[in-house]
Amino acid sequence: MGIYFLLGMVVFFSVSLTIIHRLEKRMVWPYSELQQVPSYASDNDYAPGRRNDALAAGFTMLGWAHDVKGPTYRINYALLVSPQRDVFAVIGEGAILKLRLRATWLHTPTIDGRSFYSTDHQAGVQIDPSRNWRSQLVPGASFAELLNRHREWIRACGVVPRNLTVGRELAEFRALREQHFRSMEHAGLIRFTDSSAANFYFTWYGAARTALLGYFLGLARGLSQGRFPRSA
Repeated sequence: MGIYFLLGMVVFFSVSLTIIHRLEKRMVWPYSELQQVPSYASDNDYAPGRRNDALAAGFTMLGWAHDVKGPTYRINYALLVSPQRDVFAVIGEGAILKLRLRATWLHTPTIDGRSFYSTDHQAGVQIDPSRNWRSQLVPGASFAELLNRHREWIRACGVVPRNLTVGRELAEFRALREQHFRSMEHAGLIRFTDSSAANFYFTWYGAARTALLGYFLGLARGLSQGRFPRSA
């Protein structure tokens, strides 16, 4: 009975996540125009503290943005770039309805148009079955630890970074995201809502692959504290 119960739970969550992925409308670029201060008040020090840690590591603050997907997304983002211009940092904090979000993403663009990114929270993992983007999860890491682990991972993967251009970091990060979602469209995983390619839905194929991979990957990483699989 225990095995059947577990199988039933796996099927239930897989089907539910597939339906959620398929029905949710998503944005290619969810960030507002840059601002000098956060849009929403914070009840903790996650984003400001991480921002200060990044500045101490030599990162340049580009500005604050908020999520533009709708009024239920009350999320601030600090956007920064490393002194070597090889890492674009996004530090997010806020809430989607009652669900809290606190996550840091460290993106390294590659010369072939992909991105390798590290994050400190499972909620920050954005599964890409096309493998155009690869992720590493370092649960609960400080900013310094996440950056060190990110650089070690990049070297271990043999990644050749494409440094961002001074003064064009945000535009080039946006272009990286746009190219990413076009690659997912070409793989049959998503479809854009119109010719502007600003919004998209997962196809049933893409929703199923993303939901299943995300479910089992999250389970494996949760049990192994992010150690297996290291790259996904």
